[in-house]
Amino acid sequence: MDTTGPPTERRCSTCLAPLPAGTRRRYCTPACKAEGWRRDHAADTHRQPIPRKTAATPPPATIRDCPHCGAPITVVTLLAAPNVAQVDTPHNIQ
Repeated sequence: MDTTGPPTERRCSTCLAPLPAGTRRRYCTPACKAEGWRRDHAADTHRQPIPRKTAATPPPATIRDCPHCGAPITVVTLLAAPNVAQVDTPHNIQ
């Protein structure tokens, strides 16, 4: 074997673009790397998809922050008169 010849030019595994000399890279761009991974793993049917992270659900519409003190209050206190929205306790049961 003749190892004194010129080194072979390395090319991207996906698009065959030339790669810089002296690097260990297989792909020229992150897009080519992603495409290469998809191509190499196309037959992986046993893999479960990873669920996407979604934003937390907002609090229920019946709870709001009080515009005066910032404490959470319920819509019942906003819509009903104070005497109707009052909770029955042993002191005010008639």
